Amino acid sequence: MIRTKKTWLIPILGLLTIHSCATHRRAALQTTEKKVAAKRDAARLSGRGKVTSISLTDFYALQQSGKVLVYDARPGFFYHLGHLPAAIHLPKSGCDEKITQQDEDIKAALAAQKTIVVYCTNRLCPDARTVAIHLADFGYSAAVLEGGWETWKESGLPTE
Repeated sequence: MIRTKKTWLIPILGLLTIHSCATHRRAALQTTEKKVAAKRDAARLSGRGKVTSISLTDFYALQQSGKVLVYDARPGFFYHLGHLPAAIHLPKSGCDEKITQQDEDIKAALAAQKTIVVYCTNRLCPDARTVAIHLADFGYSAAVLEGGWETWKESGLPTE
């Protein structure tokens, strides 16, 4: 009878050990993820950028002079259907990660005295403002294109 109990306990103890290791590993990963997120959020919240708006006329003049870095805040589906020339896709979902990835390009554009402009579908779309706020949180001032994609298209200007 004792042999039966010992034989039965060994697999149970093995499972408990595996469960304990998995739980410890999961806790360690969560702690690491929290540290990375805290570091990212600390950098993000130290920003002092401003959010403004820009008219189509002013934006067009900047674009023609090569003094603009353009971000399209619309979802990917719409971006791939057409976007402003040289616009970079920066949707609001996951924009913090993408801003971090674009950090060197943004700094280079600002060093070249370019203005960051974000646009969305139209005046009612809040995504451009949301992305601009995220950019500002990282310390980058950004302007929201008044009227967005619809105003650009209605004006008959070129698209990609």
